[in-house]
Amino acid sequence: MSNINTRKISYEILCDIFQEDAYSNITLNKYFNKYKLEEQDKRFISEVVYGTIKNKMYLEHILKNYSKGRVKPKVKIIIIMAIYQLLYMDKTPSFAIIDEAVKLSKKILGNITGNFVNGILRNIERNLNDLALKYKNKEEKFYIENSCPEELYSILKRQYGKEKAQSIVKSFNSKSKNSIRYNPLKISKESLVEKLGSNALSSDICEDSLLLNKLDINNKYFKEGYYIVQDEASSLVACAIGENVSTKYNILDTCAAPGGKSLHIASKYFNSSLISCDKYIHKLKLIQENIKKLEIDNIKTYEQDATKCNIDFLNNFDIVICDVPCSGIGVIKNKPEIKYKITDKYIESIAALQYKIIENSKGYVKVGGVLVYSTCTIDKRENIENIERFLNENKDFRLEKITLNNSKVKVQDNGTIEILPDDYECDGFFIAKLRKMEEKC
Repeated sequence: MSNINTRKISYEILCDIFQEDAYSNITLNKYFNKYKLEEQDKRFISEVVYGTIKNKMYLEHILKNYSKGRVKPKVKIIIIMAIYQLLYMDKTPSFAIIDEAVKLSKKILGNITGNFVNGILRNIERNLNDLALKYKNKEEKFYIENSCPEELYSILKRQYGKEKAQSIVKSFNSKSKNSIRYNPLKISKESLVEKLGSNALSSDICEDSLLLNKLDINNKYFKEGYYIVQDEASSLVACAIGENVSTKYNILDTCAAPGGKSLHIASKYFNSSLISCDKYIHKLKLIQENIKKLEIDNIKTYEQDATKCNIDFLNNFDIVICDVPCSGIGVIKNKPEIKYKITDKYIESIAALQYKIIENSKGYVKVGGVLVYSTCTIDKRENIENIERFLNENKDFRLEKITLNNSKVKVQDNGTIEILPDDYECDGFFIAKLRKMEEKC
């Protein structure tokens, strides 16, 4: 590694995430760009940051059992990131991990704090092989050791049963695969596999995706727009539309940012025109940058709030995509900080927002057209319950069975796609396809 203090950078990133509610992936990229880090430094920081976030509850429980009284938030961050290294990063000697944590504490918070941190960590290190941790019962032991908040665990248990809930919780701490989607406007899938060599494998989740042993965004093929980083499950949305790709359609994406699905749909439905909407201009600019990079000429971006009716859009689109904002339970593997924000109240509020969006968007669909609803969550209130409510209140729409080509994903009996995070080693996802029929008198 270079002379850059990677632990101090890891600490700064974790402070932003835990104290400012920043997103892990965005914050990591911000600091990587700020410090112009080498790949080895990036890997170390990513391991410390993601490992500490994923195991936060368990690390805090260890600290609680080995300290007396309340530990200040910034001190706690230094200690738990050191505990993570002691437990899971055995390539670095324990004395070096503790020494670095003490140095960091003294530099940022003073000598007294440094001495406190030294005492706590040395006590924990002495007992690493037999941590004396207290739990109320076996269930508390499970969700604390897997760092899953009790309320999220209760939600999953209520909806999926105890056994499946525990399997889902365990999957949150696993690593997702490095998934990319090839750009058919620049290269064939076979040619890209040939260029990437042994690093690339075909996905059995989505026919347009590839899996990489190692993801390198400095790769020239990525920079030149031959592929884009996108999870396999997310890439299924374009495939789930299931219409004739050679036909010319008017397509609307109502909640497009960050734009992966819009870009996929536009490249797949190459004869069609697509309007990609978001209410935030800065997010639309990100989509525009990728449009240019991928050389897609059939997308236009449009500033539009998905909850507000645009009269110019009414009855104007053959295909409408509602990839609505959601709680994000399905992407916890990649954004582990999400699991600490989930509450019943939050899910109920976001499910109401989702329903408002789909209710508003239905008017944009032509008779005979398709409305695709998708989320990257697995809470039933945000998914099938919203769809069932919509169908009960809109008799001119019917649920249509999704058909996937070259995919091992099983379509549900009701025709929807429901991927749980422990099913296929990809993100959790939900997709429903609705067809607008002639309204009966």
